[in-house]
Amino acid sequence: MKLNFDIKNKKGSIESDVEKLVEKGMEQHDKNWKDKINTRHNAKKEMLEIKHKQKLELEDKNQAKKNWFQKIEEERRKTKQLELEELRRQEEDKKKSVKVKAIISAILGIIGVLMMVIGSLLGSASGDPDSGWYMMSIVGFFPLCSIAFIWGATSDNKKKRRR
Repeated sequence: MKLNFDIKNKKGSIESDVEKLVEKGMEQHDKNWKDKINTRHNAKKEMLEIKHKQKLELEDKNQAKKNWFQKIEEERRKTKQLELEELRRQEEDKKKSVKVKAIISAILGIIGVLMMVIGSLLGSASGDPDSGWYMMSIVGFFPLCSIAFIWGATSDNKKKRRR
């Protein structure tokens, strides 16, 4: 930047390189902007870490300061939570066992009905009552009986337990 004053002629002039000044200012602004954001981000991170540590320390102190009544209530809450988890697990097991029973029952039912139908059709076609086909229709009744046994023997007897 140049300043020229001519007192005799009463003139003054100013020359400056504005583009270079603007570029320097922009570079400084960019650098400062990035530094400011990084500094703020790091400061926020550190503050969150400090708050979290303080919170954990406060919880530890509160756990240590519990009186006997609070300790008993905490134990009750924990036992109820465990009981609820156990009940949920048992219900899931029941659902799985019902699915398995239903699949096995369907398979046995199909086998039993097919044996009875095939035995009666082929036995009546042969006309001989002593043939094995009639026996097959009688044996087809056993898978059907096993379905009733599966559902009856494995059912929960809640009514009997309550009495």
